[in-house]
Amino acid sequence: MPSLLRTHGRFPYSAINARPRHAWPGGKRLAVYLGLNLEHFAFGEGHGGELAPSGRPDVLNYSWREYGNRVGAWRLLDEFEELRLPVSVLANSEIAGHCPELLAAHIARGDEVVGHGRTNAERQGDLVERDEAALIAETTSTLADAAGATRSWQLAETTGD
Repeated sequence: MPSLLRTHGRFPYSAINARPRHAWPGGKRLAVYLGLNLEHFAFGEGHGGELAPSGRPDVLNYSWREYGNRVGAWRLLDEFEELRLPVSVLANSEIAGHCPELLAAHIARGDEVVGHGRTNAERQGDLVERDEAALIAETTSTLADAAGATRSWQLAETTGD
């Protein structure tokens, strides 16, 4: 009997015991991705973290991030190193100036750095296309410089046409 409820139509129902068996290279059955956010935003400005209800200035969420950058992320780094786990670092480019030692420690161990905007105080969805392209270029350049990366590509200039 077909459902009377509206469906999103993005994918059909699939029972786990009826799905094809897939394997990763080497016959592995499981792939794990570790992504660690390294974020910074200015105290009392912009959107901040808003992970839990807080007033203005957002002392609660700002403190969580600062603890993470000063203590928690270093503890995680030790664990990643001990377990020999590669990590993708989702970094705001402001991290390069705020706590460069933390970013450098991940770069030194060969972790991949993934641009995650400039700061959590901004929302890219509010920007016009030209400003968003400039933000992406700035973020990419800052993180590439921090990583000592040589870029062999350039972002296409956005004209808005």
